[in-house]
Amino acid sequence: MKILPALLVVATFSFSSLITNAQTCTLKCPENLVLKADSSKEGAIVNFPPATTSGDCGTISYSQPTGSFFRIGSHSIVVTSASGQKCSFTITVTDNEPPVLSPVTLSSKKLWPPSNKMKKVAVYYTAKDNAEEVNSTLSVSSNDDSGIRDWEVVNNHMLRLKAARLSNGEPRVYTITVSSSDMAGNTTRRTTSIVVSKTMVAQDVVVN
Repeated sequence: MKILPALLVVATFSFSSLITNAQTCTLKCPENLVLKADSSKEGAIVNFPPATTSGDCGTISYSQPTGSFFRIGSHSIVVTSASGQKCSFTITVTDNEPPVLSPVTLSSKKLWPPSNKMKKVAVYYTAKDNAEEVNSTLSVSSNDDSGIRDWEVVNNHMLRLKAARLSNGEPRVYTITVSSSDMAGNTTRRTTSIVVSKTMVAQDVVVN
């Protein structure tokens, strides 16, 4: 009859020991990381340092392993020990590359004759970015200082320009600017020109 209490003592000691072992694991995640996207890529391959541990933590697992490709943006990495402890850190990949904008060409090299009528001019270009999403806009200015807008932006690839010389008879020069921006705010601009002239032709310039 005296054996049973001894068995109960052994069982109680074993359970207490398991609790103690589970509490000995200390898990600490790496610091948050901020890095640039790989050249011409929409993200980066990131090799991050392992979490530091002390005590009996067992196998450490990561919600996404080191050496993975992380897209532009922020990513939370959860680290878990075999004994149940968790911590997390953030990897942020930034986009620092402006869009690649092709030379800008027009459907006409000049506006002639000076008929004083509005003429359609198509604007040809392509824009691409490592993050894929690019927003392009057209803007127009001229060397006419009267303040009168003799143009209309129909859409991102079409203009209507007035085929008219300046009031003093000099050639009217329209400067057309294409601005392409990505989601991170990086911008590339190119300008070209078209002239109400029989001889002068457009020129393309990168201005970013």
